[in-house]
Amino acid sequence: MKKRRMFFGILTTVIIILTIAGCTIPQKSSDRGQGMPCNVQPGEWLPGRDECPGTTSEMQTKCNEFCESHPDCCGRKGGEQRGALISYPDEKEIALLTRNYPAVIKAINEGPAIYQRGQFKIISDETLDKMKDTGFNTIQVLTIDDCTGDKCVMDESSKSLLLNDIVQAKKKGFAIWLAVEFINGPPGTAIKLPEYSKFKNSFVNFSREIGKLAEEYKVEYVTINNEPDLFLQEQTQWGSVEQINRYVAEIMPLVNSAAKENFRGKMINKITQTKKRPKEVLDASFKNVDIAGVDVGPPIIAGTGFMGVDAYTDEFNEYQYYASLAQQIGVPWMVGEYWQFNYFEDASDYAKQNQTEFAQISFDAYLKVTPKGAGYVWNDFSSFSLPKGEETRLALKDFFSKI
Repeated sequence: MKKRRMFFGILTTVIIILTIAGCTIPQKSSDRGQGMPCNVQPGEWLPGRDECPGTTSEMQTKCNEFCESHPDCCGRKGGEQRGALISYPDEKEIALLTRNYPAVIKAINEGPAIYQRGQFKIISDETLDKMKDTGFNTIQVLTIDDCTGDKCVMDESSKSLLLNDIVQAKKKGFAIWLAVEFINGPPGTAIKLPEYSKFKNSFVNFSREIGKLAEEYKVEYVTINNEPDLFLQEQTQWGSVEQINRYVAEIMPLVNSAAKENFRGKMINKITQTKKRPKEVLDASFKNVDIAGVDVGPPIIAGTGFMGVDAYTDEFNEYQYYASLAQQIGVPWMVGEYWQFNYFEDASDYAKQNQTEFAQISFDAYLKVTPKGAGYVWNDFSSFSLPKGEETRLALKDFFSKI
């Protein structure tokens, strides 16, 4: 369905993390405990919170030298590549965080593109204010993880930025929705996971860690099952399509339960192409969750053939189909993500010029569904810088006023 957006979205504001050298380091030992060790000798120079990257060549050299001698402080090992110095929020700030549940979730999804090295930053006072003006009350952010080894691990550089972004967004009154990925890449990358039993054990353990982290930061919503139907169906080394579906149906409720051992917020599942999924997968998507989400994002293609306006409109029957299933089971449903296109890499002029028209198809479909949804997620903020971006943002703002 989706030629996904994960690593290619170009965002609107330059990020504070550059690929050449880091920015800050953990300010106290308790912060370091959350990430990679940062061993600095007493009296040794430490970059301040805003000193690196350096604003002068002299300071930049100093920052580079620090990263070379303290790679663990910079989110890299043994000089493999330069990264950001790891800095976590102050524990006093963390202690003040509280939960804030909106009556209807109106979320902006900012996936891993905002945490890529040397790229862009989306969580700033300016963009947060514009998000509020648009009607967003929730920000969906994604952890950058790798489950291809003996255990699932989160990228430390992106983790520190993510946690600081969570604190900054919460201070602005946003609810936070934390979603988890499997392999530090989108579906279609052909990356293979370990054998199923090994992956299951490591992912269950990792889900416990995510639940604990989300509880510490008083995250409102957690999605452990972030389109597992797409990711796991590519693990053909696990067996037949039928076998993989059984694995998907087994692991979804397991990892939700594992996260809930520590997490006291709400769990949301996100799956795709629900009409193509077997009953066992659909049933599993409603287990051990507070809200069941469906993601729909067909490509926008010119003409009257595949995925023209009529075919595009038909895709959004998924909303009603999944909502009806949710109603039968007694679980609230929502749009976990509406995705339009990977605009800045491969979108056609047609897609860009008709952005608002196609978005309105999704809005109208959502408004027609019964029972009403618990919320709606738009992907992503960068789309508002396209030729029809401001027009689309205002259409979304109007849509939000109706739900």
